[in-house]
Amino acid sequence: MKVGLILNDMSANQLSYFAISHINEKIKTDNSSDFVLFFENATPSVVTPMFACMNSSEIWNFDGVLLSTTVSNTLTSIKAVTPKKKYFYVWDLEWNRANGKDFESSIGAYIDPEISLIARGHDHAKAIENYCNKKVCGIVPNFNIKQLMDIISHE
Repeated sequence: MKVGLILNDMSANQLSYFAISHINEKIKTDNSSDFVLFFENATPSVVTPMFACMNSSEIWNFDGVLLSTTVSNTLTSIKAVTPKKKYFYVWDLEWNRANGKDFESSIGAYIDPEISLIARGHDHAKAIENYCNKKVCGIVPNFNIKQLMDIISHE
C-alpha cells in the first residue's frame, strides 16, 4: 500500500517527531507499505526519515492513500486528482485560534466529501463533529501508525 503524508515541515515539533519516528519503526518491522512524506516548507528534519520525502508540489503524481495534517495541506490534497483515498488527521484544532475569522475558508477541509476525518482523541472527535457536523472515521492518539494503517486499510 502506498501512503503519503503531508506535513507543514519536518522541523522539531511534536507532529513531525511522532510521524517520522512511528513510520521509521513501522518500516523496520514491516516493509509491506511504501511511505512518502510531502512537506510544505523545507526544514532540517527532527528525525532522519527512512523513506522518501518530497515537496508538496509533487503530490500531483502520487496515486496512493493521502493523509493530510492541517487545514492548509488538506485543501491542497482536495485539489489533487490522483490519490485513491484522502484523510485529514486533525492534529490541531486550528479554528480555536482563528476567532471565527477563517470559518468559510477552513470548513471546506472538514466537510469535503472526499475527505475522511481522523481525530487525536475522544475530546478532539467531539469538538470536530460539533464544528463541522461530520463524524470522524477513527481516533488515533499521537500518530500511532498501527492504528492509522488499520483505519486506512479497513475503510
